[in-house]
Amino acid sequence: MTRTAYGQMAAKNEGVDSTWYRRHNYDPPFLLVMDEADHAVLIDWQISANVEWPNAGASGVEMMTMLTGMIMSSGLDRIVQCGHYIGFSTLVLGFIGRKMGSSRFLYTVDLDPVPSEYAIGWVNKAGLQDDIKIAVRDSADPANVREAIDFLGGPPQLVYIDSSHQYEHTLQELNLWWDALLPGGLIVMDDISQWAAEFDRTKQGGSHRAALEFCKMKGANSVLLNGNFSRNIARPLIYTDVCGFGLIQKPY
Repeated sequence: MTRTAYGQMAAKNEGVDSTWYRRHNYDPPFLLVMDEADHAVLIDWQISANVEWPNAGASGVEMMTMLTGMIMSSGLDRIVQCGHYIGFSTLVLGFIGRKMGSSRFLYTVDLDPVPSEYAIGWVNKAGLQDDIKIAVRDSADPANVREAIDFLGGPPQLVYIDSSHQYEHTLQELNLWWDALLPGGLIVMDDISQWAAEFDRTKQGGSHRAALEFCKMKGANSVLLNGNFSRNIARPLIYTDVCGFGLIQKPY
């Protein structure tokens, strides 16, 4: 299979999650639905990020592929993202939304103003500034809900949480956005594995513990892929993201 321009770069250890691209001789679906102009923006973003933000983390291939499938398969056009950092996943979601013909479809919030300014710059370069609202504040602040509903034109259909990874803060996010979701709405969580619980600087169990407790408390339908993966479990994995994938649905 012929790789896309971004896939070629990533396979040369120059892109986000480059290990994935070196292990596979094909590109993930989210790259295949983008236009050449979108790939050009991602390439320029990556070249810049390699210099200005070396070793910066970003949502992995597995997560972005899962999100793309969920959004495109159901035509979701009111998305909230908690934690955009320097903007890779925000750009990808923006390109997906534009491909679907959606408008004002993504509200994204992050506490850190410096990477947020970087993300804003690239959203503008991609011509997505009218369809993506970038807020700079705590993603658990109730002000986000009012602003998001106003921008999106209604309650969110899907909320993607990939922010602090701290146990208490993640619980606050879950409770806040759960109430804002439409019935049947979805919360997607990154970093819900036992392994990823090590990201919690407070050592209280991170997103892994928060997801388990929240789902039990709400009696919610949930799937926590690789939730029990830890450093003590031998690989290979079936779902190959060691950080895990969480999906929680609000009852109708």
